[in-house]
Amino acid sequence: MVMPRRHRAGRRSATWRRLGSATVLCGGLAMAWGCGGPTDGPSNPAASTPSGSGQETTSDPATSQPVAATPSGAAEPSSFALGSEQAATPDTAPSMSQTHRALLQGSDPRRVGVPASMKACRSCHQEVVDTYLADHAMALSIGPLDEVMKPPVGVVERPFADRRYEITDDASIIAHGADGGQRRQRLVGWIGAGIFDISWVGEEVDVLDGETTGRLFFAPVETLRDHGNQLSPFDVSERGAGLDLALTQGCLTCHTLTPLVSLPSAAVAEGSTSLDHLFPNNRLGGDAMAVLEPLGCEACHGSADEHLRRVTAVDEDFGDDLGLANLGRLPAPVQRDICARCHLQGDARLDLVDADIDPDKPLAAQIPVLLPERQGVDFRFVGQLERLVESACFRGAEAMTCTTCHAPHRGVAAQGLEAFETACQSCHGGDAGCSRPAELTVQEASGRIARGQGCVDCHLRRSQPFDLPHVASVDHWIRRRIPPPQDDVPHRQFADADGPLQVYDDGRLATTFKSPGGQRWQAGIEAIGLLTLGRLDDAVERFDRFPAPGSAAARQPSAPSPLVPLETEVAFHQSRGLALMSTGRFEEALAAFDDALALDPKQASVLLTRAQLRFDLGQVGPALQDTQTVIDLYPRAEQPWDMRARMAERLGRVDLAQAAFEASEQRWPSNATQLFKLGLLQRQVGLEEEAQEALQKAYLLDPDLEIGGAGRLVDHLGGQ
Repeated sequence: MVMPRRHRAGRRSATWRRLGSATVLCGGLAMAWGCGGPTDGPSNPAASTPSGSGQETTSDPATSQPVAATPSGAAEPSSFALGSEQAATPDTAPSMSQTHRALLQGSDPRRVGVPASMKACRSCHQEVVDTYLADHAMALSIGPLDEVMKPPVGVVERPFADRRYEITDDASIIAHGADGGQRRQRLVGWIGAGIFDISWVGEEVDVLDGETTGRLFFAPVETLRDHGNQLSPFDVSERGAGLDLALTQGCLTCHTLTPLVSLPSAAVAEGSTSLDHLFPNNRLGGDAMAVLEPLGCEACHGSADEHLRRVTAVDEDFGDDLGLANLGRLPAPVQRDICARCHLQGDARLDLVDADIDPDKPLAAQIPVLLPERQGVDFRFVGQLERLVESACFRGAEAMTCTTCHAPHRGVAAQGLEAFETACQSCHGGDAGCSRPAELTVQEASGRIARGQGCVDCHLRRSQPFDLPHVASVDHWIRRRIPPPQDDVPHRQFADADGPLQVYDDGRLATTFKSPGGQRWQAGIEAIGLLTLGRLDDAVERFDRFPAPGSAAARQPSAPSPLVPLETEVAFHQSRGLALMSTGRFEEALAAFDDALALDPKQASVLLTRAQLRFDLGQVGPALQDTQTVIDLYPRAEQPWDMRARMAERLGRVDLAQAAFEASEQRWPSNATQLFKLGLLQRQVGLEEEAQEALQKAYLLDPDLEIGGAGRLVDHLGGQ
């Protein structure tokens, strides 16, 4: 029997994600706050990964009628009645966006046709496929912008008054700075089915000539069903990402299985099929959203190629083995692992296998997730499994899985409240019945408007997640008495950024974790997570438990089976180098980067970090060679040219700096600082017309820009 696997074309090194927050290694630098660091997008530092944008809802608060539902990610939040109960009547409900209203008033026009990846499955399993396509959120995980799926026109103000966002009639988003500066992105796609909430995807546009760049970003404005356009979660803080949160593989893992390296405009190194060699890794092309296919059967069942071969074979007899596992017959922990791929995100998550998961090994050994040692009262948006395992009914029922309550091929709304009540009663039924005193109403017990008289309302808390404003989601920690709900939880990125962390395990790795090799492996996972949290000393202490970087043993696997070794992962050595560099241990950091590049010499982000460190240590020739390697491998990347420009400036080579700035501007036209410097250099060598163009473009982006040693940009434009 073939067990379910999820995989994409090409192998890549570990992908580190700090979910709902700031940095991470997505095969890239972890030096700036953003998914994959500054190499994911332009040189502008990015900020944070959305904790999730669309959330499934099961009732329209204005009508109390069930509606279809969705998350912005691959997985349904398996929650019930997630709408905003504060708006419980037509008189008090906020205006619903036109897009959401259109979806609620009739059949969703996107639910037409069968995705290519599901057509073969439908030939034998038509009823299952049609049910899934008709009402499951995963079937609408991603798609291109069109006349129905586009955000409402309007303006969203940031609370810090430094910028506002305008959604225009032509489906663009314009960031207006307080100083009058502007950046523009053309909206090209959406993430999330849209019944409750939609995230939008933008392609950067050259502010001067209107040319598109092929760079994709999460828009800092999302559209909520009951609240219209709102700031995206990653932009609600003073250090928000704005237009600079790059859309990369780490963000799309739970939205599509389409290999990004197969996209027609993806910036992949020539001859490579590896995701590690996509750089800049949000250079996917404006046409990407029309190519990325929403999630279908393979998201859970894995490839059906062998199954199709066997069921269509004429001369071979395979008996009862049809080449594809029946998921419902798998052991309970294996079933939970399938859901945990997208429903267990934690404060940090490290994909050591690029989703090419071996179902015969615990998921935690392949995609370890860091959680706080103790769960708090509030919860994260995508934390269903980490909360479920706290439940007494889970701990007392080893066979419990997500499908104990959830129908895997149906949306939560379509499944209906009664189905969940029945699931509860299947274990907790009997003559005793409900023990709630008659005088205690469901609303008093739950703090929410009652939808029934059964188990769900009283024992599953509906409250705002700490990482997603404006949403009332279900906390999957099933309890006899639930805490009161909260609708004003202060936004934060992590459950506990300063407290102790632990690697999630459902018990299958307990013995392995107690061994010396298992303890060191856990320390390595914790080190990478602590690095992304900015806890550098704690990270270095754990990295130091491994053989010295550059030593013969540094890249020798030491983890006991079934743990995936860290020593053979680029991300481990890159993270180690960053931690050592940040704490002043430069020679050791250089050795760690050498270890990373020995495993994969085409890793652009590692090459650029090593180039900067080499230059700072006086190794000019080797530093230039590292940047040249990136230039040769990734001709559409501006980052090596930015680095060369800085090197040339420090060396006093005006000619080289000018050439590097020009090359950078050709590849990324939205960096006002680089344009300012370019204009000054062009003026210095007598290219006044070119200088005025560069300075004017910088002014359009950031009129108040000021650079040490050069002064205010406006002063170089004759007082404009």
